[in-house]
This record gives sequence, structure tokens and C-alpha cells, in this order.
Amino acid sequence: MDEINTFNYGQHDLLARLSKAENQLVLVKKKENLRDLKKMITNIDSVMREISRESVECRRLKKETNRYRDLLVSTDILLDSLEQHITLALLLR
Repeated sequence: MDEINTFNYGQHDLLARLSKAENQLVLVKKKENLRDLKKMITNIDSVMREISRESVECRRLKKETNRYRDLLVSTDILLDSLEQHITLALLLR
């Protein structure tokens, strides 16, 4: 049960990073860059919904599943990429 709580914290950390990235979009001026970044955020949102669904399964089983771990890792990678793209878009203003 402690593992689930640890990974729920990880899920909240990912949500905080996503929220921060969404707030930074206000600073992006080029419309094509903004459009691409919004597509990336939409993709990350869909993975976050899958994480939420899988966390219900983890609580039901009282253990974390491999799929849940994989979703967390893939979301972390997607967020890293999004943050890098936002930084690049801000530098190219």
C-alpha cells in the first residue's frame, strides 16, 4: 500500500509540472509554436487520464501494476520533452 501512495505522489508531481507548463504557454508568441505545444499538452492530458484509470485498478488490487509504472515513466518523458519545447519556443520569440 505504501508503493501506491508513493506513486500517487508522483502522479500529483506530474500534474503540477503539466499545470506549470500550461501557464508558460501565455508567454509563447508564435501561433504555430503555440499550436504544436497545445497538441503536445492534449496528448499528455490523455495519458494522464489513463494514469487516473489505472490508479483505480491499483487501489482495487492493493498493489501498483506494471502498466501504471509504464504510464508514469512515459508521462515523465513527455513532460520533459514539452518543457524543452516550451523553452525553445520562448527563446525563439
